[in-house]
Formats: sequence, structure tokens, C-alpha cells
Amino acid sequence: MKILRYDAAAIALSLAVFILFTWFGLQRSGETGYLIIEDSKGRLIYPLSEERDVVLQGPVGESHIHIGKDSARFVHSDCPDGLCVQSGPVERPGDWAACLPNQIFIYVGDRE
Repeated sequence: MKILRYDAAAIALSLAVFILFTWFGLQRSGETGYLIIEDSKGRLIYPLSEERDVVLQGPVGESHIHIGKDSARFVHSDCPDGLCVQSGPVERPGDWAACLPNQIFIYVGDRE
């Protein structure tokens, strides 16, 4: 079986497109995004790449949120059931968690 000139060009073009998409995909995977926190007082936005602790006051007490290592999570809340703490970390765009008794909603998204 002999490879023709057009076959070699098609293979080279396919390989170039594959490398290009792989390179762009790897560049985008380095972006960590932002943690967006919404409560009754407004909206706070923090980069997921910077480690910090945020303490917010809600109707039933304090909620502690830890941001670090490209994720964020509720680490403590004065709410009676603690489901927000049990929900685990939010890491990727679209991930979210909420403390309903304290009216705090966190999610990963763009800075907007």
C-alpha cells in the first residue's frame, strides 16, 4: 500500500489540529476559576488559587468557608443539620454548595 501526497497532507493536517487542540486544552486547564459567595448582604468573589478563610454571619450563626488548593468548602456552620459541611468541596465550574439556614450559597464560576 502506497501513501499518496494527499494522504500525507491529510495526516499532517490532522496531527497539527490534534496538537493545537491539546495545547489549548492544557492552557485552559491551568485556569482555576473563582469562588462566588452569595448571601443576604450581597456577593463576594475570590480566586480559587489563593488560600484564605472566609467567615460569614447568617441568621442562625457563623459559617466558615475555606478556599485553597483550587477548591473551597464549608468547614463549619452553626446551622442545626450541618449538611453544608457534609457536602464536600466545590472545584469545577458549576459545582455548588449551600447553607440554607444561614442563607449562604457558594459556587465556582467566572468572575462575571
